[in-house]
Amino acid sequence: MIKLKPSEKACLLLLMSEAREVSNSELLARYGVSITGADSRALVENKLATKRKGTKGALVHELTDEGWAQCKRELEAEYVKGTGPAYPALHALLGAVDRYLRRADLSLPDLFTASTPPPAPQPVAKVKPVVKRGLEKRVRTAYDKLADAPQAWVSLTDLRRELAGESAADVDAALMKMAVARTIVLVPEDNQKTLTDEDRAAAIHIGGEDKHLLSIESA
Repeated sequence: MIKLKPSEKACLLLLMSEAREVSNSELLARYGVSITGADSRALVENKLATKRKGTKGALVHELTDEGWAQCKRELEAEYVKGTGPAYPALHALLGAVDRYLRRADLSLPDLFTASTPPPAPQPVAKVKPVVKRGLEKRVRTAYDKLADAPQAWVSLTDLRRELAGESAADVDAALMKMAVARTIVLVPEDNQKTLTDEDRAAAIHIGGEDKHLLSIESA
Protein backbone atom coordinates (compact mmCIF):
# COMPACT_ATOMS: atom_id res chain seq x y z
CA MET A 1 0.00 0.00 0.00
CA ILE A 2 1.35 3.41 -0.98
CA LYS A 3 1.86 5.70 2.01
CA LEU A 4 0.26 9.05 1.29
CA LYS A 5 0.42 12.28 3.23
CA PRO A 6 -2.90 13.61 4.57
CA SER A 7 -3.18 16.24 1.82
CA GLU A 8 -2.36 13.67 -0.89
CA LYS A 9 -4.92 11.27 0.53
CA ALA A 10 -7.52 14.03 0.60
CA CYS A 11 -6.89 14.76 -3.09
CA LEU A 12 -7.16 11.06 -3.90
CA LEU A 13 -10.50 10.76 -2.12
CA LEU A 14 -11.72 13.95 -3.75
CA LEU A 15 -11.13 12.39 -7.17
CA MET A 16 -12.88 9.24 -5.97
CA SER A 17 -15.93 11.25 -4.97
CA GLU A 18 -16.05 13.02 -8.35
CA ALA A 19 -15.52 9.71 -10.18
CA ARG A 20 -14.63 11.46 -13.43
CA GLU A 21 -12.04 13.64 -15.08
CA VAL A 22 -12.26 16.94 -13.22
CA SER A 23 -10.44 20.25 -13.65
CA ASN A 24 -8.91 22.37 -10.93
CA SER A 25 -11.25 25.18 -11.96
CA GLU A 26 -14.24 22.97 -11.15
CA LEU A 27 -12.72 21.85 -7.85
CA LEU A 28 -12.12 25.46 -6.86
CA ALA A 29 -15.66 26.44 -7.79
CA ARG A 30 -17.24 23.51 -5.94
CA TYR A 31 -14.96 22.91 -2.94
CA GLY A 32 -12.56 25.84 -2.78
CA VAL A 33 -9.52 23.59 -3.27
CA SER A 34 -7.42 22.36 -6.18
CA ILE A 35 -4.88 19.60 -6.83
CA THR A 36 -1.51 21.20 -7.47
CA GLY A 37 2.18 21.04 -6.62
CA ALA A 38 3.46 18.14 -4.52
CA ASP A 39 -0.01 16.63 -4.11
CA SER A 40 -0.50 16.42 -7.87
CA ARG A 41 3.01 15.03 -8.42
CA ALA A 42 2.53 12.35 -5.76
CA LEU A 43 -0.66 11.07 -7.35
CA VAL A 44 0.77 11.09 -10.87
CA GLU A 45 4.21 9.65 -10.02
CA ASN A 46 2.58 6.83 -8.04
CA LYS A 47 0.30 6.17 -11.04
CA LEU A 48 -2.79 6.86 -8.91
CA ALA A 49 -4.09 9.57 -11.24
CA THR A 50 -3.53 11.03 -14.66
CA LYS A 51 -2.96 14.71 -15.31
CA ARG A 52 -3.30 16.78 -18.45
CA LYS A 53 -4.04 20.31 -19.55
CA GLY A 54 -7.66 20.77 -20.51
CA THR A 55 -9.38 23.65 -22.23
CA LYS A 56 -7.85 27.07 -21.59
CA GLY A 57 -4.89 25.46 -19.86
CA ALA A 58 -6.82 24.18 -16.85
CA LEU A 59 -5.17 21.19 -15.12
CA VAL A 60 -7.38 18.09 -15.22
CA HIS A 61 -6.99 14.95 -13.07
CA GLU A 62 -8.67 11.54 -13.07
CA LEU A 63 -8.15 8.37 -11.03
CA THR A 64 -6.42 5.42 -12.68
CA ASP A 65 -7.31 1.78 -11.96
CA GLU A 66 -4.47 1.77 -9.44
CA GLY A 67 -5.92 4.93 -7.95
CA TRP A 68 -9.26 3.19 -7.40
CA ALA A 69 -7.41 0.25 -5.85
CA GLN A 70 -5.57 2.63 -3.51
CA CYS A 71 -8.90 4.20 -2.50
CA LYS A 72 -10.19 0.73 -1.62
CA ARG A 73 -7.11 0.14 0.54
CA GLU A 74 -7.63 3.51 2.22
CA LEU A 75 -11.03 2.32 3.45
CA GLU A 76 -9.27 -0.02 5.87
CA ALA A 77 -6.27 2.20 6.67
CA GLU A 78 -5.59 3.57 10.14
CA TYR A 79 -6.07 7.27 10.66
CA VAL A 80 -3.09 9.54 11.18
CA LYS A 81 -2.82 10.47 14.84
CA GLY A 82 -2.39 14.06 15.89
CA THR A 83 -4.35 15.51 12.97
CA GLY A 84 -7.36 16.70 14.93
CA PRO A 85 -10.88 15.23 14.95
CA ALA A 86 -11.59 15.65 11.23
CA TYR A 87 -9.19 12.94 10.09
CA PRO A 88 -10.40 10.21 12.50
CA ALA A 89 -13.96 11.13 11.54
CA LEU A 90 -13.09 10.70 7.87
CA HIS A 91 -11.63 7.26 8.51
CA ALA A 92 -14.66 6.26 10.55
CA LEU A 93 -16.79 7.18 7.55
CA LEU A 94 -14.49 5.28 5.16
CA GLY A 95 -14.72 2.23 7.41
CA ALA A 96 -18.52 2.39 7.28
CA VAL A 97 -18.37 2.62 3.49
CA ASP A 98 -16.11 -0.44 3.41
CA ARG A 99 -18.52 -2.45 5.55
CA TYR A 100 -21.43 -1.48 3.34
CA LEU A 101 -19.57 -2.50 0.17
CA ARG A 102 -18.77 -5.88 1.69
CA ARG A 103 -22.37 -6.49 2.75
CA ALA A 104 -23.74 -5.42 -0.63
CA ASP A 105 -20.95 -7.14 -2.61
CA LEU A 106 -20.20 -3.92 -4.49
CA SER A 107 -17.04 -2.26 -5.75
CA LEU A 108 -16.09 1.37 -5.21
CA PRO A 109 -16.97 2.39 -8.81
CA ASP A 110 -20.41 0.86 -8.23
CA LEU A 111 -20.97 3.28 -5.35
CA PHE A 112 -19.36 6.45 -6.69
CA THR A 113 -20.80 7.72 -9.94
CA ALA A 114 -19.61 10.73 -11.87
CA SER A 115 -20.79 14.05 -10.49
CA THR A 116 -22.21 16.76 -12.69
CA PRO A 117 -19.81 19.62 -13.42
CA PRO A 118 -20.99 22.91 -11.87
CA PRO A 119 -22.55 25.31 -14.37
CA ALA A 120 -20.55 28.29 -15.51
CA PRO A 121 -21.43 31.39 -13.47
CA GLN A 122 -23.89 33.62 -15.30
CA PRO A 123 -23.84 37.40 -15.02
CA VAL A 124 -26.94 39.20 -13.84
CA ALA A 125 -26.72 41.70 -16.66
CA LYS A 126 -28.13 40.45 -19.95
CA VAL A 127 -26.11 42.92 -21.99
CA LYS A 128 -22.69 41.61 -22.98
CA PRO A 129 -20.13 43.68 -21.04
CA VAL A 130 -17.82 45.87 -23.06
CA VAL A 131 -14.33 45.40 -21.67
CA LYS A 132 -11.75 48.15 -21.88
CA ARG A 133 -8.80 47.18 -24.05
CA GLY A 134 -5.94 45.65 -22.06
CA LEU A 135 -7.85 45.56 -18.78
CA GLU A 136 -8.03 41.76 -18.55
CA LYS A 137 -4.24 41.67 -18.79
CA ARG A 138 -4.01 44.27 -16.02
CA VAL A 139 -6.28 42.11 -13.85
CA ARG A 140 -3.96 39.13 -14.32
CA THR A 141 -0.86 41.24 -13.63
CA ALA A 142 -2.41 42.65 -10.45
CA TYR A 143 -3.44 39.16 -9.33
CA ASP A 144 0.08 37.77 -9.89
CA LYS A 145 1.49 40.60 -7.77
CA LEU A 146 -0.93 40.02 -4.91
CA ALA A 147 -1.12 36.20 -4.84
CA ASP A 148 1.36 34.65 -2.41
CA ALA A 149 0.99 31.20 -4.00
CA PRO A 150 -0.42 29.66 -7.20
CA GLN A 151 -4.23 29.83 -7.25
CA ALA A 152 -4.29 31.74 -3.95
CA TRP A 153 -7.40 33.71 -3.05
CA VAL A 154 -7.00 37.46 -3.45
CA SER A 155 -9.54 39.95 -2.15
CA LEU A 156 -11.25 42.19 -4.67
CA THR A 157 -10.51 45.05 -2.30
CA ASP A 158 -6.77 44.57 -2.82
CA LEU A 159 -7.23 43.94 -6.52
CA ARG A 160 -9.11 47.20 -7.04
CA ARG A 161 -6.39 49.08 -5.18
CA GLU A 162 -3.85 47.68 -7.63
CA LEU A 163 -6.09 48.80 -10.48
CA ALA A 164 -6.33 52.36 -9.19
CA GLY A 165 -7.24 54.67 -12.03
CA GLU A 166 -9.63 52.19 -13.62
CA SER A 167 -13.32 52.79 -13.05
CA ALA A 168 -15.29 50.32 -10.96
CA ALA A 169 -17.60 49.71 -13.92
CA ASP A 170 -14.68 48.83 -16.22
CA VAL A 171 -13.18 46.45 -13.65
CA ASP A 172 -16.60 44.84 -13.09
CA ALA A 173 -17.00 44.32 -16.85
CA ALA A 174 -13.58 42.66 -17.09
CA LEU A 175 -14.21 40.40 -14.08
CA MET A 176 -17.66 39.44 -15.36
CA LYS A 177 -16.32 38.52 -18.80
CA MET A 178 -13.48 36.47 -17.30
CA ALA A 179 -15.85 34.70 -14.89
CA VAL A 180 -18.25 33.72 -17.68
CA ALA A 181 -15.28 32.46 -19.72
CA ARG A 182 -14.17 30.50 -16.59
CA THR A 183 -10.67 31.92 -16.75
CA ILE A 184 -11.09 33.12 -13.17
CA VAL A 185 -13.00 31.90 -10.12
CA LEU A 186 -14.95 34.33 -7.94
CA VAL A 187 -16.39 33.29 -4.57
CA PRO A 188 -17.98 35.01 -1.57
CA GLU A 189 -16.13 35.39 1.72
CA ASP A 190 -17.15 32.51 4.03
CA ASN A 191 -16.92 34.59 7.18
CA GLN A 192 -19.09 37.58 6.33
CA LYS A 193 -18.42 39.11 9.77
CA THR A 194 -14.84 39.86 8.72
CA LEU A 195 -15.91 42.03 5.78
CA THR A 196 -15.32 45.75 6.03
CA ASP A 197 -17.36 48.43 4.30
CA GLU A 198 -14.57 48.65 1.72
CA ASP A 199 -14.76 44.88 1.12
CA ARG A 200 -18.50 45.07 0.55
CA ALA A 201 -18.10 48.00 -1.83
CA ALA A 202 -15.39 46.13 -3.77
CA ALA A 203 -17.53 43.00 -4.25
CA ILE A 204 -19.05 42.11 -7.61
CA HIS A 205 -22.57 40.70 -7.80
CA ILE A 206 -22.70 37.61 -10.02
CA GLY A 207 -24.99 34.60 -9.93
CA GLY A 208 -27.27 36.12 -7.31
CA GLU A 209 -24.62 36.77 -4.66
CA ASP A 210 -21.73 39.11 -3.86
CA LYS A 211 -18.27 37.74 -4.63
CA HIS A 212 -15.34 39.01 -2.58
CA LEU A 213 -12.40 36.72 -3.53
CA LEU A 214 -10.65 35.92 -6.81
CA SER A 215 -8.46 33.03 -7.92
CA ILE A 216 -6.74 32.48 -11.25
CA GLU A 217 -5.40 29.07 -12.19
CA SER A 218 -1.80 29.03 -13.32
CA ALA A 219 -1.10 27.69 -16.79
